[in-house]
Amino acid sequence: MIKNDLNKKLNKLKHVQVYNKIFSMIQEGIYTPGMQLPTEPELAEQLNVSRSTLRKSLALLQEDHLVKNIRGKGNFISQPEDSNTPHQYDIRKHPVKTCLTSEIHEVELECRLEVPSEAILTSLKQETPVVVIADRWYHTEDGPLAYSLSFIPIEVISEYGISLQENSPLLQFLESRVYQETISSHTQSHFGYTISGNFSATKYILSENEQFMLIQENIYKQDRLLVCNKHYLPIEHFELFLTTQ
Repeated sequence: MIKNDLNKKLNKLKHVQVYNKIFSMIQEGIYTPGMQLPTEPELAEQLNVSRSTLRKSLALLQEDHLVKNIRGKGNFISQPEDSNTPHQYDIRKHPVKTCLTSEIHEVELECRLEVPSEAILTSLKQETPVVVIADRWYHTEDGPLAYSLSFIPIEVISEYGISLQENSPLLQFLESRVYQETISSHTQSHFGYTISGNFSATKYILSENEQFMLIQENIYKQDRLLVCNKHYLPIEHFELFLTTQ
């Protein structure tokens, strides 16, 4: 079911609000590529937030390649990336099911409808009046071990006849249908490291080590982006095998 009342919290979390604020300042040219951000104490005071909240926001900005941290120097606005850079490559399998070392027993889904923020529209690379935001937690014998966050334009929901009155149609689409050649033409994935897995997952603590592999996955039909995913897997439960021909 859509959790309109219960699950608006992600958009209202303080660190998400701060992320959106800094994102807007980057888009408006207040912070330009290569520019150093104020120190954490100064920036936290300017934004009227705690340093712990600011650090969470900066971690999200770093994983989205908007801010780069240089040890001993501070945080800098990243240079724009070419979407065809070599670190992106095709992969047509569900990343969590492919890379999680533990067997998945259950996938828990919650979703909601929202008017997209500027940051979400940038991720989707298109205009849409409403976006479906889906949270997925992957449960194993050891409890929840992985988390996925998905953005889906409402037009995709309509085009593929996905009912939002219950969870199963959306879950089936995100877990399997969207990877089929009849639905999508290709995907692009970026693998990176992040410490934001636990607070991004919000509902569960996925790893006491707080070290995660982040797989940012865009699923396309030709030039049109269908789904934008972020998959968080604890490093100690991550493995990747590549076969080349």
